[in-house]
Amino acid sequence: MKFTLLSGLLPVFALALPSFGTDGLHYHSLKARAQNLPTLKLPYGTWQATKYDSANDLYVFRNIRFAAAPVGPLRFAKPAPPIPTDNLQTGAQGGTCAQSAPPSLLSGAMGSGLGSMAAGLVGNMDLGKAMGGGPTSEDCLFLDLYVPSKALKGNVKLPIINWIYGGAYILGSKDGMYDGTGIVKNSGNNVIYVAGNYRLGAFGFLSGSTIEKEGTPNAGFWDQRAVLQWIHDYAPLFGGDEKDVSLWGESAGAGSIMHQLTAFGGNQPSLFKKAVVESPAYDVWVDRKNDLEQKFQNLLKVAGCSGKGVECLRALSFTAMRAAQDKYIATLPEGKFGFGPATDGNFVRQLPALEFASGNFDKNVESLILSHVSDEAGMFVKDPGNNETAFQALLEYNWGKHDIVNEAMLKHYPVKSEKWKTQKERIHEFVQTTIFTCNVRYMTEAYKGKTYNLQYARGAGTHGSDITPTFFTSPGVFGGQSAKISQQYQSYLISHARTGDPSRLKIGGLIEWPKVEWGPRLKQVLNVTDVGFSLIADDKTTAEDCDLWKEVMAALTVGGGYSPPGAIVESALLAGKADVVAKASTNFQ
Repeated sequence: MKFTLLSGLLPVFALALPSFGTDGLHYHSLKARAQNLPTLKLPYGTWQATKYDSANDLYVFRNIRFAAAPVGPLRFAKPAPPIPTDNLQTGAQGGTCAQSAPPSLLSGAMGSGLGSMAAGLVGNMDLGKAMGGGPTSEDCLFLDLYVPSKALKGNVKLPIINWIYGGAYILGSKDGMYDGTGIVKNSGNNVIYVAGNYRLGAFGFLSGSTIEKEGTPNAGFWDQRAVLQWIHDYAPLFGGDEKDVSLWGESAGAGSIMHQLTAFGGNQPSLFKKAVVESPAYDVWVDRKNDLEQKFQNLLKVAGCSGKGVECLRALSFTAMRAAQDKYIATLPEGKFGFGPATDGNFVRQLPALEFASGNFDKNVESLILSHVSDEAGMFVKDPGNNETAFQALLEYNWGKHDIVNEAMLKHYPVKSEKWKTQKERIHEFVQTTIFTCNVRYMTEAYKGKTYNLQYARGAGTHGSDITPTFFTSPGVFGGQSAKISQQYQSYLISHARTGDPSRLKIGGLIEWPKVEWGPRLKQVLNVTDVGFSLIADDKTTAEDCDLWKEVMAALTVGGGYSPPGAIVESALLAGKADVVAKASTNFQ
């Protein structure tokens, strides 16, 4: 970004001009002119539009390479510059990053019976193709670009929306349900839409002390960063405003935005101006030298690489590496997927909540929409029956036997409470606040006076139910009230992307959506239901729950010696333990 660590990733040609004719379009051949398909000429190659959508007057460029294939020595490395090519690229080449679809993930998303059935169906299926993208491949660092034709004529600079997909950091792609046509069309052709792939699972989210020395932890975040850098460098070539980028994401995509906001402790600009953060999620993993390293060693074991380190994993075929990833995930408790963001002392210096609390984040972001659904955890929580030890087991799996931390959590989430009647409800409350909704509160506090908060409660309000209205295309896809509310919901988001204010260009008749009111309960939160929109006080992001969880994260970080020097967040759980606090940064590097 201005982002010095990636400054060499995609060369900036300050004097480069758009490669279009006097009418704003450049055609590679008479056939392309007849088909009205312009080309985008980049310093490392030329990409022809895949199609022209005449109904909506926009061009779609598919599978533009933004980084070299991360294969061979580049496996587990930062994304490298694309290798130049003289051959015209039509978007036909473009893989989907390696996926994993364990039965527990499918069961949660589709219901236990359907999930088991789906797991069997996808066992021998190419998940990339199944999701509407290219075949699964390690060569997958491509992006799609949706551009209104007027942007290619050189007379406008349009805001840009960059989407980051979710999928528990092991599943997902830029394709399929994330078609940008509806967003561009419903903006009146006044935005440009970009979505890029990033590496997942073992290919994109290894962690631990060994990979810190021999590879790149959190490589998937570097891929996302490379897409933002690509937009910054080349937006003028397709009529985009590189200074007006909105980063949108849901679930793991939203959790990724949290990590982009706090990358490097906020010491390098994030290259986006606004954000829509829907259901931000990630597991809390901080013990780099012990827990995370042990997980890495367990992966080496199932891969047949015990004692041989990262080079052994690099030497595996793509098929063997992917099989090792799936085999490792299969060894984990149901509902755990094994890979995802973890602290690494560099890109992820410490957990985002602690970077926000210590003031170490990108303060140049001007406006954010922060949201959660009304039931974030329901699809992920299995009923333990009357087993009162299931909660304790969940704590110990996540962090080991940290007595101070676990005692605090057991006190806050006791076996019996007015808030829950069953063990399932107890675990549900814990998962919902710690994995999902408190993340909204931490960002709200960091960006006071800059956020618009939302709860999506249509239908059952399940995790991911807000994706469909975000990508609303036309009333014909839905019907009746559902179509109306989806279109209205999307209009708030598009208005925000264009102006920084969700109300300024909203559909007429909708209520004004004010900035959130800070307090023990967040107020003036937009609530989206089956009957419309209202403003509420949010009972899922309370200070009572979220302040304790922040204390826990701080205690885990300080107690492990992983706090960045100068950015230590103290925890009341460590009161009276001056010897522990004195060593807060001993394991940081």
